[in-house]
Amino acid sequence: MRSTLSRSSRRLLASALALVVPVAVAVTVGAPASPAAPAPYTWRNAEIGGGGFVPGIVFNQAEPGLAYARTDIGGAYRWNPATGRWLPLLDSVGWTDWGHNGVVSLATDPVDPNRVYAAAGMYTNSWDPNNGAILRSTDRGATWQSSALPFKLGGNMPGRGMGERLAIDPNRDSVLYLGAPSGNGLWRSTDSGVTWAKVTAFPNPGNYAPDPSDPTGYSSDNEGVTWVTFDPSTGTRGNTTQTIYVGVADKANTVYRSTDGGTTWARLAGQPTGFLAHKGVLDSAGGYLYLATSDTGGPYDGAKGDVWKYATKTGAWTRISPIPSDSADDYFGYSGLTIDRQHPNTLMVATQVSWWPDVIFFRSTDGGATWTRIWDFSSYPDRTLRYTQDISSVP
Repeated sequence: MRSTLSRSSRRLLASALALVVPVAVAVTVGAPASPAAPAPYTWRNAEIGGGGFVPGIVFNQAEPGLAYARTDIGGAYRWNPATGRWLPLLDSVGWTDWGHNGVVSLATDPVDPNRVYAAAGMYTNSWDPNNGAILRSTDRGATWQSSALPFKLGGNMPGRGMGERLAIDPNRDSVLYLGAPSGNGLWRSTDSGVTWAKVTAFPNPGNYAPDPSDPTGYSSDNEGVTWVTFDPSTGTRGNTTQTIYVGVADKANTVYRSTDGGTTWARLAGQPTGFLAHKGVLDSAGGYLYLATSDTGGPYDGAKGDVWKYATKTGAWTRISPIPSDSADDYFGYSGLTIDRQHPNTLMVATQVSWWPDVIFFRSTDGGATWTRIWDFSSYPDRTLRYTQDISSVP
């Protein structure tokens, strides 16, 4: 029988059937195609442009551009002048020795710049279960060896901005000294930091604690022996330096001196009292010891302080404070202190603590006779700045 559908109707029907009737398709079955190999991962440190506390920056005095920074809980770093970056040096610290990320002091060897030492330990109270250690490196911090100490160190304890507690004899670099907290006194190594012994002749382990009644032990710990400074002019290469100055957390007796290579010690005569010497920096060419002092150990407090200049040849003391402690304008102590080794009459000090509107740095080019500030008030509270600051990395 012939279809009664017209030619056009048959075309429409065929089109409709094509939409609903499945069509058999030949498929070749085999192994699934391999996905493209992923690109390899590149791992590196996540760079943080700012933040945290850097209590000390230490420059090597033999090699220009070689500088180290210590942090209270974030390890130690070396400056790379070629890249303009700080290289982390303690990423190897693990879970069991986590306290070694607290660096209370650093020392870079003035004879062999490849050698660097770190006094490591986070807390002196129960918060850190481990004793401190001296970390020593012969490749600028790329690798480390550790010497355990019989007491704790406190990279994140009060007073951590003082120092440096760890120092290398500039004439005989196998000899190092360490100022210890918690009443443990002064310690010495004669084998490049491998072994340590207490300097039993040193008379004062310190007595200052921010809050002796603190039950946690954090603010009640004796801040101890706080810095060591050698006078390289009193020794010859290969022989022990004879004159050594040591700072102590004791407001009545804050500076001691040895003139026989650490055999005997005596309180430095005529020294200022009522304050703690946060820093002791020596100009061996001119023969002056500079002190930055504050009424507390810091780092979060400090209401009064002075800067002093001691003539090592005559024993004369001169107060050279930019703003002296008996001035109504002094509402801070002094802590940061450094001198220009090429031009020792140029020195800088920092306030401890001037919270508002900012920290104040003072600079002198005449040995402390006169000072300029890093900023001045113009029309209060506006300021005139003597510096520019690049904050582009941390907008």
